[in-house]
Amino acid sequence: MNIELRQLGTERYGEFVHPILTAFGALMNPERMEGTKRLQEFTLRLGAYDGESLVGAAGTFSLTMTTPGGAVPVAGLTAVAVMPTHRRRGILTRLIRRHLDEARAAGQPISSLWATEGSIYGRFGYGLASQACSISIERDRTAFRGEAGAEGRARLLGEAEALEAFAPVWERARPLVPGMLARSEPWWRGRRLSDNDFIRQGGGQLQRVVIEVDGRAEAYALYCAHHRWDASTIPVGSVRVIEAIGASPLGTRLVWRYLFDIDLAQRIEASLLPPDHPLGMLLVEPRRLRLTASDGLWVRIVDVEAALAARAYGSGEALTLEITDRDCPSNAGRFRLHGGERRATRTAAAPDLRLDITALGSAYLGGVSFRCMADAGQVEELSGGAVERADSLFRAARAPWCPEIF
Repeated sequence: MNIELRQLGTERYGEFVHPILTAFGALMNPERMEGTKRLQEFTLRLGAYDGESLVGAAGTFSLTMTTPGGAVPVAGLTAVAVMPTHRRRGILTRLIRRHLDEARAAGQPISSLWATEGSIYGRFGYGLASQACSISIERDRTAFRGEAGAEGRARLLGEAEALEAFAPVWERARPLVPGMLARSEPWWRGRRLSDNDFIRQGGGQLQRVVIEVDGRAEAYALYCAHHRWDASTIPVGSVRVIEAIGASPLGTRLVWRYLFDIDLAQRIEASLLPPDHPLGMLLVEPRRLRLTASDGLWVRIVDVEAALAARAYGSGEALTLEITDRDCPSNAGRFRLHGGERRATRTAAAPDLRLDITALGSAYLGGVSFRCMADAGQVEELSGGAVERADSLFRAARAPWCPEIF
């Protein structure tokens, strides 16, 4: 079978998304499609063709992601799918390897994605790097331990006002949390602030609220109400929180107090939260969150030296890693981290740890410890205390968190 990979322009976006819509059994959302087509970040659309029939596709968002103490250019892999008529023929493998080649050529040291099935992407060197947590709590069980703090002012905004108010909050929060992404104005408009069926998911009108303290925006939230009443006309619906971001601990407390106090809701639900979200310590009854965890970001190191130079380290200890990488042989070898400096160099010195590129991707944002991976047989310790040194180096103050699926 002769499969040809072709780059597609924005004018063929409707054709490009056909495989992913088929895979999910979804209908195209015209508003969402138009918003995505306009994104400057959507830099690569690959189509796999059997003759003139599109049988697979993969796209790339060119993004900037926060790392512990820094930031890194990222190739965000998205919309990956192969038509069910052409499974098990190596098409996915060709699409992903082309994506990795393009990322390296574009100077993007890592690739990242949200996986529909984790078993797929580990085969290509992607390591699970963060968790995404969901909560579902009854409104009458949302009491805080003490007051939220200084009184804030809440204002509901239209799309244009929200962009002006929300973007500075995001930019204050983003450098503090590994995994958060830079957002352009078109990204805000097309992916977060526009009110459409894709965002609402059966709920009511998209609500955009900003929380101000002394006239300064400290937090914001996007949410929808899913109203229902039982036979006795008692409200049994929910509020679905799409995104809630605080630029400060006070802002985080105030925005969640606002969300928990919305009337005509029996339950408040949210997803894509970090495992170390302060709600666990804020609530009198934290078990009422019914917190569940799933896999979040997957990270694939494309260029080891550049990726390791794009983050800070938590100690001044030196460490030598021996890396194996089947799909990107240029990554294979030994790399020396120099006493906490932001650089890694190739070396012939004896290694302290031996690991696959998948394990390095898991550790990269600081969300998965080398000790955990060593216990799971994914990291081999070759010198005494090397696992503990690695954890001291790669430790991050906060768990990695990406609040949206791209």
